Amino acid sequence: MPFKANFKSMNKFILTMVIGVATFFTFNAYAQDCNNFHKRKCYGSDNALMSYNSQSKSGMFVLGHTSDLVFVAHAEHDYRISLCQDKKVEEPLKFKILDGRSKEVLFDNETAVLDTPADDAQDGDNSLPQYFDFSADVTKKIIVRITAPGPPPEEGKKASAQPDPNDLFCVGVLLESMPTPALGF
Repeated sequence: MPFKANFKSMNKFILTMVIGVATFFTFNAYAQDCNNFHKRKCYGSDNALMSYNSQSKSGMFVLGHTSDLVFVAHAEHDYRISLCQDKKVEEPLKFKILDGRSKEVLFDNETAVLDTPADDAQDGDNSLPQYFDFSADVTKKIIVRITAPGPPPEEGKKASAQPDPNDLFCVGVLLESMPTPALGF
């Protein structure tokens, strides 16, 4: 009889493992859609000298949440940071570029749109710029702080373990770089 008891517990264990693996693969299959999203969907620079930077990333976001991407900008290089997102999210991403050491805000696309003359606005609307160009004079860490559109999570409210699949979408951050061209004689 002890063999039957072990057989039942083994069946429960196997059933639990099958359910766990099925859940993992279901979520993982959805997350795979975001794999290399930045290579497929982000528009890069028109400058032929700009090349793909391997620090580029894609990830799954939930409406209203904020996430940081940290990368190293090398001295005497020009960079372009381009963001893209799933088409099912109509509002643009908000992002800030921060110095990794001092946390000083170097660029904020919400305030940058205010500095854009009306003639330069994209298609006559007030959409937020989804890219930023800069030159690094010294090697430093850069933080790209991305905030997804939508209301922020309520303060004090515990985040659910499983977000609503309708609130999930892909975000890509395409980094491009090139050596800063020498100017003058």
